[in-house]
Amino acid sequence: MLEIYYGTARGKTSLCVGAAVRAALREKNVLLVSFDPVESDHKKLFDAIPHITALTLPASADVRAFFDHAARMAMSFRYTVLVFDGVFDVLAEDQLSAAEVYEFLSNAPDSIEIICTGAAIPKKFFPLADNTVEMKKTQA
Repeated sequence: MLEIYYGTARGKTSLCVGAAVRAALREKNVLLVSFDPVESDHKKLFDAIPHITALTLPASADVRAFFDHAARMAMSFRYTVLVFDGVFDVLAEDQLSAAEVYEFLSNAPDSIEIICTGAAIPKKFFPLADNTVEMKKTQA
């Protein structure tokens, strides 16, 4: 199953964190991959929760090598939930190939629940998704 959270509003990472914690509480093994080095605030939380493995992109890291490493870990069949938080943002910045991410998502086993986020997503990803959630800023 593939879920995509996208849009201009804040809160996409919070949705991912909540999904990861809920899955871990159900004793599912979660791989949470953050492509935003700033989002490492959650590391202490994840270290304290069994069943969650968190990877955060180091500030000067090669994004493609980081993605490849995370994808290999996900395909180890040790994880039942995979979160790619901010993956569509690094696509938008041309730090990672959309074709590579598309190929991974297209060929991922059905046994892995995948959640991906980003401000905007390429249209070709919509048909892959089982659920999409667009988050918009609203006027109060």
